[in-house]
Amino acid sequence: MKRIAILGAGSMLLAAALAAIPATAGAQGAEELTKKLLFTAPMTDDGTNVPADAVSIDACLTGATEILGTNFFDSCADQATGPVPEAGKTPGYLQLTDASEYNSGAAFLNKALPNKGGIEVTFAQYQYGGTGADGISFFLVDGDTDLTESGALGGSLGYAQNKNFDGVDGGYLGLGLDAWGNFSADTEGRGVGCPEDYRAPSYLSVNTNKAPDNVALRGPGQGKEGYCLLATTATDEKIGEYTGGDIYGTDFPESLRSETLADAKRLVKLKVGDGDHPKVTVDIDFQDGAGWTRVLESEVPFAAPDTFKIGFAASTGRATDVHLIRHLRVETFVD
Repeated sequence: MKRIAILGAGSMLLAAALAAIPATAGAQGAEELTKKLLFTAPMTDDGTNVPADAVSIDACLTGATEILGTNFFDSCADQATGPVPEAGKTPGYLQLTDASEYNSGAAFLNKALPNKGGIEVTFAQYQYGGTGADGISFFLVDGDTDLTESGALGGSLGYAQNKNFDGVDGGYLGLGLDAWGNFSADTEGRGVGCPEDYRAPSYLSVNTNKAPDNVALRGPGQGKEGYCLLATTATDEKIGEYTGGDIYGTDFPESLRSETLADAKRLVKLKVGDGDHPKVTVDIDFQDGAGWTRVLESEVPFAAPDTFKIGFAASTGRATDVHLIRHLRVETFVD
């Protein structure tokens, strides 16, 4: 399915598609099919094996030893605020941000991968060493997109829009691993044109309220329209206050982040099924000995595109964290 078929008719088509999802809609059982590896990126080496179609926007490889300039996966030696991994030491990480304020980074694969019968993506994420902002996003876009820029940063985590910046071009699905807590909120201009059932809950539509340490999914969007909230682990339980606002809880057992790199590893698995309204699941291994924990289930209002591209993004504000990625694996399902 091409991007124009997904997004070209604007919010009326989006609203109709969302409203048409039947209560029993679901995907073909991807577990019944065979997984086929499409792409893998350990991100642990010195940068000599970066794919030709990979694009960096202020992201770096901690194992690299040379500083090459803009749009290269080069050394992190000049991005070393906070308890970052030692620069030039392997095995390393993809570093999206250090712990400096108002920082951001993104990395994309600007190469279309085939979707045969669903998609499964696994990776390790690390958020630690600061005061908890903002978070990490992973996103899928239509394969016809020339993926060279992220969406709005801050609470939009590089996927969704805000009042001043467009969301990611050709957006299909955005997973937010949201330490600070705004990705689930329809504030700052997110979720424009979305039907009522796919808007953030009212308690997260207040500019000063947030749900920290939660996982959320946002759906298709283009420009400043769409990117509707599909699911969130945020609850309506008020658990505290901060300057000017309320803090709400989240519905899973462990934190997405830690104080130290040694304790920060979380494995993430995103699975998108097949069909007109694909089922989406998110599982996290919190490295607590319990294995995979299902944290979210949802459906997307449109079939996934026939080809797709992938990206990561992260950002900091006045609050910060170090944001790292490792061991990316992308698979599809075939008969």
